[in-house]
Formats: sequence, structure tokens, C-alpha cells
Amino acid sequence: MKRVRVTALIAVGLVLGASPAGAGLIPTAGPFFTAPADGTLTFTFEGYSAAHTDQMVFAFNGDTLFINESAAAGDLVHETVVQGQIYQLSLHDNNTGDTWSSDRALNWDGLAHLVTTSIFSDFHLGAAPRPVSVDCALVSGCYFGWEDRPGADNDFNDLVFALQFTPTTPRSADLIGVPIPEPQTLILLFAGLLGLGVIAQSRRA
Repeated sequence: MKRVRVTALIAVGLVLGASPAGAGLIPTAGPFFTAPADGTLTFTFEGYSAAHTDQMVFAFNGDTLFINESAAAGDLVHETVVQGQIYQLSLHDNNTGDTWSSDRALNWDGLAHLVTTSIFSDFHLGAAPRPVSVDCALVSGCYFGWEDRPGADNDFNDLVFALQFTPTTPRSADLIGVPIPEPQTLILLFAGLLGLGVIAQSRRA
């Protein structure tokens, strides 16, 4: 039984072109991110190891998020998202002219060029400049890495970033179902408190 499991893990590593240490790399799905609520996506640049200059773009509005050779480790970019909207990313290789999508079906080679993991060391870039472990946008992990060439080394560290999602409205369970007083109710409340204060003051006199 153990032998079968080890074989399966090795097979996963071969499919991704990853070493055993990076066997946790998971290709991103077609609908890369569907916003569960209005909120903000926070992108954190975590480093790169690439011979080519790569530009990552927020496909929804065309915003350039990071250029691997000029971004500083720990740089943050925030993008506003709307509940129910599907969002995609793309990576443009300035050297070859290729553009890769977070949705593998849109890539001319049909391969995944973006992967995710919860373990930064899977990318073999040392320690994460800005470790991220909370509010991950995807349950598969906070860290993402691109491969900028087809049939290359498949280390997926040509541009590495973390991605978090923060909803606009509070998520605290304490606020769920708590009614918000109407303006008229608040006015009556304050008037009553003011009246009690006047009565108390007159009794002291």
C-alpha cells in the first residue's frame, strides 16, 4: 500500500515537472478566482528566478501587477473585486512574446503555466520575503508561481507571488443577524436618555 502511494506522488511530480520537494504544486483551475463577496485581492511579490523578463497582468482590467525583474520583494498591489465575478491572471514573456493565462485552456500549448501551493519552499527560492498564511484567496494555498516557457525546467518560479482576499464587509459571526437601529429609534433613545438626565438633575436641586 505504501509503495502505491509513493508511486502516485512521484507521478504527480513528473506531471508538473517538479522535484519531490515541489510535489505539492497544484495547477490553477479554469475559473481562477470567483469573488465570494465584494472585496480586495492583495498581491504580494515574493521573488523570481528567470532569464526572461515577465510581466504579470490582472486580466480583468489590464493592470500590470508585477514585472519580475523590477519588482521589489514584498511589494503589494491591491485590486478591487465584485461578488460573483470571475477573475483571471496572465503572464507576458517579453523575450518570446508568449502570453500565458491562469486558465490552461487558453494557453496555446494546453499546459498549466500557473501553480499554487501552501509551501513557499516548493519554489526553491529560499525563505519568503513576506510570509503569508492567512486570508488565502484559494484553499489550495497562498503562494503562486509561473512558468514562462513551454517545455522548460518547469520549476514555476519565474515570477512568484502570494494572493489574499479580504471582503469589504466584516466577517465576524458576532455581527450576523444583529439588527441596525433605524434613525427614528436612535432619536427616541437619545431623547429618553436626555429626559432621564434632566429628571436626575432636578431632583438634586
